[in-house]
Amino acid sequence: MKKAWKKCTAVFAAVMTFALSAACGETKTDVTVYMPDGAPSMAFAAMMKDDKADDGVSYKVVDPKLIKNAVTYKEESDNADLCVLPVTAAAKLLGSGEKYQMLGTVTHGNLYLIAKGDTAYTSENLNGLIGKTVGVLQIAEVPGLTLKSVLAKLELPYQEVTSVENAAADKINLLPLTGAGDVGALPGVETYLLGEPAVTAKVKALQGYTIAGDLQALYGGENGYPQAVLVAKKSLLESRKTWVEDFVDDVAESAAWLETATGAEIVSAVTAHLADKDYQSTLKPAMLQAETVSRCGVYFTSAKACLAEVNAYLTGIGNVDGKTTPPQAAFYCTWDF
Repeated sequence: MKKAWKKCTAVFAAVMTFALSAACGETKTDVTVYMPDGAPSMAFAAMMKDDKADDGVSYKVVDPKLIKNAVTYKEESDNADLCVLPVTAAAKLLGSGEKYQMLGTVTHGNLYLIAKGDTAYTSENLNGLIGKTVGVLQIAEVPGLTLKSVLAKLELPYQEVTSVENAAADKINLLPLTGAGDVGALPGVETYLLGEPAVTAKVKALQGYTIAGDLQALYGGENGYPQAVLVAKKSLLESRKTWVEDFVDDVAESAAWLETATGAEIVSAVTAHLADKDYQSTLKPAMLQAETVSRCGVYFTSAKACLAEVNAYLTGIGNVDGKTTPPQAAFYCTWDF
């Protein structure tokens, strides 16, 4: 009943906003929602599936390398009204809370170790990687930083190397990868860190490789860690509170749809909203079986509920990169969603 009432008031507000805008000669009424391709876009797949041209919302799925652009244009009107960002980028770019606030976390970790053989790494035997080289996609971003924070927490020695030849026998050697094509193709490297759903694709394609470690479990939290977060312009929060609350309700419910959706349905919803039609989504229907989807860590937790987790996670990242810090308190939207 509460949600039905919120939908009615949201529709009324949208109608009134349109009417007032039209009276003033303003025709742009769409709320823009930007998100990176991959697991974060899956968090909105159910909503994009039901998207209509006249519903006042424009979803834009972009290359993950470009998502930061959606909140950093000089002209404020060019920036996304709502945007999904890696939590580290959100804290760095928007952490003052001056222009955007965080509504919640939409993905809670999708990173796994894959390795040749049947090794299963846990916090008790992760020291088995000492002397070995681990290939890491996005070593300077969330994947690499999270792995480093886990190793630091477990007091395991590690170093970055530029080649297998530079590996040390008394450290875990982390080798930056240039792209997914490196996975399984580097002599002397039999363990790699990457994210779902690419994990499933690589395990299927590479003979003898299996999922060897769950970075979320290694991190130690019961629910993984905050990975991708949803932020909103403060101006939107101030002008359309009821609409935002209703939108967040839909985001929270969207994860349930993933449990029964087919891979084809998920991919269709995402690719129909690519901002650049020449861009090829990394999501493929054959990858998105139920088990893979469950390993993507897609579900919504409000900023109020995960504030402490975000600060703890970013503090751990700061301990390894020397520059990441938790955002200001004003960054968190503490509404009761």
